[in-house]
Amino acid sequence: MFTRFVLNLIAVAICTVLLLVAKPVMSDVIADNANITIKLDRYLGGNDTKLAAKAALSFNFSNGASENVCSIITTDSYLRYSNNRLENINLSEPNFFFDCHWDDTYYFLSKRYRTYAEVIIKQPDNQFPMSMHIEAKLVSLTGERATIISGDIPLKRTIAKK
Repeated sequence: MFTRFVLNLIAVAICTVLLLVAKPVMSDVIADNANITIKLDRYLGGNDTKLAAKAALSFNFSNGASENVCSIITTDSYLRYSNNRLENINLSEPNFFFDCHWDDTYYFLSKRYRTYAEVIIKQPDNQFPMSMHIEAKLVSLTGERATIISGDIPLKRTIAKK
């Protein structure tokens, strides 16, 4: 009888250890979710808006499909004093936000997951208009990851051809 009790106790201990080892952690769940790469190549326009109750500017980008849009929102003061580089790592910067609505999924910066957005602003010269170069890693509510990349996108609105 005592031997049977000890064997059952050992079996329970082994099962518990196996369950603890096999339980996925948050990063494993994310790794199993779909990852997409979004390549931006078109400036759609922008407008005045508010961010954290401050005057801000919004810039919208796509790759041609009007239902797929990524947006930069930055306060006027942050844009002015950023030395042509906007950066937000895990929502550390309250004056700059970046998100995407892509294929019916919302991707955003998060404190919970490793996310970031970086925008390099290239000033205009005689041959080229002002442009933005965008890189970001965002996450969706379901843990899907999106990597956003672009070349230098001129801030000159282009009309899509039909």
